[in-house]
Parts: sequence; C-alpha cells; structure tokens
Amino acid sequence: MKRYRFNLEAVLQQRKLVYEQRAKDFVIATNKLQLEQQRLADINHRQRETISAFNHKQRKGLTVRDSALYVSYLDRLAAEKKEQVSAVKAAEDCVSAARDVLNQARVRHEILVKMKEKSRDQYDEIFKKEEQKFLDEITR
Repeated sequence: MKRYRFNLEAVLQQRKLVYEQRAKDFVIATNKLQLEQQRLADINHRQRETISAFNHKQRKGLTVRDSALYVSYLDRLAAEKKEQVSAVKAAEDCVSAARDVLNQARVRHEILVKMKEKSRDQYDEIFKKEEQKFLDEITR
C-alpha cells in the first residue's frame, strides 16, 4: 500500500507560517503596549513627585517665580499625560486587533490540522481493513 500523503499539506504549512507571523505581530503589539504603559506610569510618577515637592516647598515658603515654574511644569506633565493616555488606548486597540487576527489564524490552522488528523485516521482505517483482508486470505 502506498505511503500516506495529506493533499493539503502545502496549505497547512502556509497557514502555520501565517499563524506564527500573527503570533509575532501580537507579541510586538503587546510589547508596545507595555512600553506605552510604562511611559504613562513614569509620567504619573513624575507628576506625583512634583506635586509632593511643590506642596513641601509651599509649606516652607515659595516665591511667585518658583510657584509659576511648578505650575507650568505640572501643566506640561498633564498635557503629556493626556497624550500618553491616548497612546496607551491606541496600543490597547492594536493589541485587541492583533489578538483577533491571531485567533482567526489559529482557528484556520487548527481546522487544517484536524482535517489532516481525520484524513490520517481514515487512511489508517483503510490500511487496517486491507491488512486484515490480506491476512484473512492467507489463512484460508
């Protein structure tokens, strides 16, 4: 009997490569999201430290010039934070889209894997039947 061959092996390999590429894209998007979240955390940390320093200096006595510097810096941090929140949201959307595409690629790949397994099982069943038929003929 001839050797087993899955007719859609080329398609299966192509879908496997697509799935692996989508997995890489998802990892890249996830890493970008983590980077954007870290930047936002850094901005929040700088903002908290600046407010703390501002409050501390206010208690000790603060000049109008220093107060204006702190306020303008805090305003700039607030604007930077607003932009960074938008960047984090965009990165989250990217991750979500990459996850959806990855799931679609995974499903498409798994369908062909299951088809291959089913085809292999059918081949094995036919092979066993033919082998049994051959053995039955020999024993007669």
